[in-house]
Amino acid sequence: MIMKPLLAIASGLLLCSCADMTVTKTDVAGGGGAAAPIDAKDFSSRVHVVRSCGVGASDPRAIYIRPFCIDTATFMGDEAASDGEMPIRKALTPIQFAGDLKEEMEKMAPARVLKDNESPKVGWLIEGHFDLVDGGSPLGRFFLGPFGAGRSFLALHVRVTDVESNVVAYEFDVSGGSRGQGKIGTVRASGLGRATPFDLRNAAERIYQALSADLFRYGARSDVSLR
Repeated sequence: MIMKPLLAIASGLLLCSCADMTVTKTDVAGGGGAAAPIDAKDFSSRVHVVRSCGVGASDPRAIYIRPFCIDTATFMGDEAASDGEMPIRKALTPIQFAGDLKEEMEKMAPARVLKDNESPKVGWLIEGHFDLVDGGSPLGRFFLGPFGAGRSFLALHVRVTDVESNVVAYEFDVSGGSRGQGKIGTVRASGLGRATPFDLRNAAERIYQALSADLFRYGARSDVSLR
């Protein structure tokens, strides 16, 4: 009877630990106060919180997403069927990510992807830029994937602006990739398939999680008895 829960936990760790995104090296500053450094790992980044008395922005009435800039990003690895197709895939990556991010942020508030000539009037504006999009190598993942060979990697910068106050509420970097997933893949990693669509979805999910106050309701109680 004990083995079934243990197997379920082990399976969950296997599925979730191979490919993931991380918000890294966070600096938090509120109301002009001093920044508080927080330990980080992987890719260097900064988060700035600008609110009165250090209280963070939350509960936006609406969320608007502008497709992230990719013109200065390094774009490499298994991304297209040929080198001639690579510029097309690069140009379409921000569109794909904007759609993924819209689906995730709709869990928080009504969300919409902006057109080039549109500007929001209320809520939050999420925008940013890609630094690196690397699809890795399926061949490397096939032979030495568990040792990190052929892994994909994605790095991007995110800025969240409170539109009505014209204040940058949060600013941070997100990075991660397929890591040591091997050839089989998981629900969060591609295996021998194209890895970047998984990385884009994982990054969008991480942004939503980072901006949620109590995502998993860890402190919630169904029954409280004080004696």
